[in-house]
Amino acid sequence: MKKYLLLLVSIVTLLSSCVSTKELTYLQDKSESQLDSLGFSQLERTDYLIQINDILNIDIKSFDEKASFIFNAYVEKGSVQINDAIIYIRGNSVDNHGDIELPVIGTVHVEGLTLRETKAIIEKELYRYFKKDAVFLKVQLAGVRYSIVGEINRPGKYVIYQNQVNIFEAIANAGDITMVGTRDKVQIIRQMPDGVKIFEIDLTDRNVINSPYYFVQPSDVINIQPMRAKSWGIGTQGFTTLISILTLVSTTLLIIVNVNQLSGK
Repeated sequence: MKKYLLLLVSIVTLLSSCVSTKELTYLQDKSESQLDSLGFSQLERTDYLIQINDILNIDIKSFDEKASFIFNAYVEKGSVQINDAIIYIRGNSVDNHGDIELPVIGTVHVEGLTLRETKAIIEKELYRYFKKDAVFLKVQLAGVRYSIVGEINRPGKYVIYQNQVNIFEAIANAGDITMVGTRDKVQIIRQMPDGVKIFEIDLTDRNVINSPYYFVQPSDVINIQPMRAKSWGIGTQGFTTLISILTLVSTTLLIIVNVNQLSGK
């Protein structure tokens, strides 16, 4: 009786480790959808607060070419291939004190400010040198930079040159989550003014669109945890899993037969 019980427990354990379709499917209707009267999900957009180590793109233009050259002397003319090194050299990095350095204007404290607030401060300084209608200022992030680790097909550091990037864009950019990556407990490690905080979101629930963490922020680390199936070494495809089950069953039966023969039963 014990030998059959052992066989049953082994099979049940193996089957419970298989990956189901529900674990792999994004945006399922798992709970009451949070839709407006027109049937749309409302995105929770928030103004990003500038952090230490962010890189800002600050572009100052004027009809006065000589004055404009002073503020943009670091910009080379001609076509230059954009890459991280160029962005870092040309951009305005926020130092450990939360400051950036601008030609003529000098030090500007930007940590904890929105891009709109930063633009207003720099404009105020520029009006000391230009008339209001004679200067154009653009302040934006030099792309959204993030890292993604764990059960992802191409883990690493990435940058997407957009003003906003959602979690699905970030994951797709890294080749999607592997077949044994947990989709309902994706961790987002986020740098905040008071320190670092870890959040969890469920990508299998369509209401993730309403989450305040739906949009990736600069310096986010996305951690994709493995499913239990991986720790058991179980195949993620049906055929592979079936072969694993048959192998386990045949091996167990073979051991039972050999033990019975040796004991003379």
